[in-house]
Amino acid sequence: ASTNVGPALFDAETLDKYGKTITEQLRKKNVKAAIVSRSGQPRNKLPDGVMFTHSAFFLYQPETENYAVYNLYHGEENRLVSSLVADTPADFLRLLRERDAGFIIPDQATQEQLYNYITSPKYGAVHQVNYSLISNPYDPRMQNCNEFMLDTLAAMVWDTTDSLAIKARFEQALRPSELKASFIRRHIGPLVDERLVMTDHGDKIWTTTSQTLANFLKDEGRLAAHYALNLETGAEQSLESLAKIR
Repeated sequence: ASTNVGPALFDAETLDKYGKTITEQLRKKNVKAAIVSRSGQPRNKLPDGVMFTHSAFFLYQPETENYAVYNLYHGEENRLVSSLVADTPADFLRLLRERDAGFIIPDQATQEQLYNYITSPKYGAVHQVNYSLISNPYDPRMQNCNEFMLDTLAAMVWDTTDSLAIKARFEQALRPSELKASFIRRHIGPLVDERLVMTDHGDKIWTTTSQTLANFLKDEGRLAAHYALNLETGAEQSLESLAKIR
């Protein structure tokens, strides 16, 4: 989920090492702004089509020669509200459950635009504090980390902070991910985990995944690369190869 609080599977030294693997990859490619995703659940427990559970913006900081991570995290006392938090790659990886990360690299012009947007007062204008693990990107009532990033990309590309206008345009311009769930799962889920809010869903369960973010940038002609990275070896992997491991 979108949080950095909880028991870490890997020790601090390993998380620091994996964080450096991510930032070294970005520096090697001279990336100023990117989207990185990690899985907070074992991949074999995730729904079909979902490879990662949390994504964030990584922005290069020339003064430190490192990357700051811009996240949406839900609260702990109240897990149905969220806030925008900047932290470190190691913090971002705290709830990592798989030894890999997803990389979405925009083209150079979009990286520059994204950097300027996130470091401006406009960042956060489309933040919806009401949190759901599986929020519907077509509906403005709830939001999770991936949907916030999608809304932010749309606000930047389409030059608007009008959330209702963005959602209306998504009806024609978005390829979200559909989650399959039985009638029983749909109604039992919120009783097991209050973050599984269903009020913004209709007959189908639409949600935003890292693939949705990549699809949006690709459809807008702004995607340079989309792949996974083995955090243990530093080797690039295709997303298809991860899907086969499920």
